[in-house]
Amino acid sequence: MNMPASELQVNQANMAHVSAPLLNIRARIERLDKLPPMPEMTQKIIQLNANPDAHVNELVNVIQLDPSLASQVMRYATSPFFSYRGNVDSLNTAITRVLGYNTVLNLALGATAAKPFKIPKNVPLGLDAFWRHAVFSAAIAQALSSALPNEIRPPAGMAYLAGLLHNFGHLLLGHLFKSEFLILNKFIVKEPEKSVEEIELEVIGVDHGSIGAWLMKAWKMPEEVIVAAQEHHNEDYRGEYAVYPQLVLLTDRLLKAHDIGDAPNSHLPLATLDSLELGEYQAVTIADRILNDCENLDVMAQQFAS
Repeated sequence: MNMPASELQVNQANMAHVSAPLLNIRARIERLDKLPPMPEMTQKIIQLNANPDAHVNELVNVIQLDPSLASQVMRYATSPFFSYRGNVDSLNTAITRVLGYNTVLNLALGATAAKPFKIPKNVPLGLDAFWRHAVFSAAIAQALSSALPNEIRPPAGMAYLAGLLHNFGHLLLGHLFKSEFLILNKFIVKEPEKSVEEIELEVIGVDHGSIGAWLMKAWKMPEEVIVAAQEHHNEDYRGEYAVYPQLVLLTDRLLKAHDIGDAPNSHLPLATLDSLELGEYQAVTIADRILNDCENLDVMAQQFAS
């Protein structure tokens, strides 16, 4: 599952204005000869994903190996925004009657992939902030995706995964370069008028989207999620799988209006809305519906971060 770090794909347009970053993390990344291995649980889930004959019971058996993950699936299934009126009394019920196989598969994939990374908690990009942003982003991205026209609508589970893991680069950065990660966080506190991406390029010479996409490629994660990680701050991206970074971009901006996440602002670009055939009021209404369940999502985020 390892890949030479020289294959790191950095957005050259973003890098053009960076001549001498304070900390040369990019050069150090390129000298790495291996990455953290993919967790065993994640490998099991990817194997299930690759098996067209996999059954719900197989997914249940894998999830039950991790009691905290099983608890998170059950909590998500009982969230008010699913409006399920029956009794969610088992993982099987949560999957077959409420969430769906693909959504649970991708929730498990995202949760287990991120679990091994240990980074500081109480800093702007720390573990608590990462998971709160990730859980809220996943829920909103999934809800927005269900409102898209059929011809461009992605599978809800894949939209969920894109939302959950789009800031994966922060985990890898904090895991591999702890001192530099803390310095980056100090600059974020010191210069609140600047976007996180702008500070990253000035301080470490590479943005978290590029770092996250690099690890995902090494782990052979779904291409849709890789593109979402790489391009989720790029309003102009119209390449393959553009619907995923566009959904995440809107999700980030919607959350920024509630002081959650690292988006540069809360403006919803008209071109992005038009591309997804969403109205601004529609998008805000969907996000507000999800945020009404913030207590439940906060508990999920705390479980992921613990």
